[in-house]
Amino acid sequence: MSTVDPAEVRRRRDAARRGSPGALARIVVWDVVVLAGGVLLARAQYAFAEMSADMSSPPWSMAGWAGLPLVLVGLLGHFGAARRYTGRLLGSPFVGPVPLILIGVAIGTWWGWSSVPGTWVWVPLATTALAAVCVVAAVIARSRRRTRAGVLEALLADGRIVPGAITDIAEIQPSSGGLIGPVTVMFTDTDGVDRWVTKTGQWRRADLPKNGDATAVLFDPEDPANTRRIWVGPSGSRTREDFSRWNV
Repeated sequence: MSTVDPAEVRRRRDAARRGSPGALARIVVWDVVVLAGGVLLARAQYAFAEMSADMSSPPWSMAGWAGLPLVLVGLLGHFGAARRYTGRLLGSPFVGPVPLILIGVAIGTWWGWSSVPGTWVWVPLATTALAAVCVVAAVIARSRRRTRAGVLEALLADGRIVPGAITDIAEIQPSSGGLIGPVTVMFTDTDGVDRWVTKTGQWRRADLPKNGDATAVLFDPEDPANTRRIWVGPSGSRTREDFSRWNV
């Protein structure tokens, strides 16, 4: 038995983890694991070209297949550490693990191409181009998130917060750890007009709201129909952290 609400204890623990140097260090470690796994996995592909004709002496590069479990374990570790650091299911303070995998693959293919004569140069060129495109896309996505954060800050200063209610949100299976999906919220603007807005949110199982639950809605009273300037959060939300919690 406890005299403290377990949900409140969990929220305080999560809040203490967000932005902590320890969580950030773990992200860096797991990102290095992901990168190394991508390098080894790509290098292992060239092992077939290095094999002797009688298959009696498999090259050392066959060990590169260990890159696959490294990538998988690194992804799990990254998402766990990033969730603690950002407070979001799929948040990341850097470009994310997918660009790192592709960078590792590009490094591994150049390594393999330089070590095995006669292999196609277009393979490392293609993987390098793919990695570059993915990195650029990740940087653009981060830039957009920063822009949205700026909009949120401006709305917190000049917008209006009103109560709302969830009218539609998916139910999850008992085995599911959470939900990333749409939520529809009804609220009444400053002119007395009822509005429904659908936003994409993310929740862990313990934090998942239900149909009919109360919410807080932050919007621009000068442009209440602009869904890009509408944010929803748990009832009582007042801060950037509150309204960022539900939004992807």
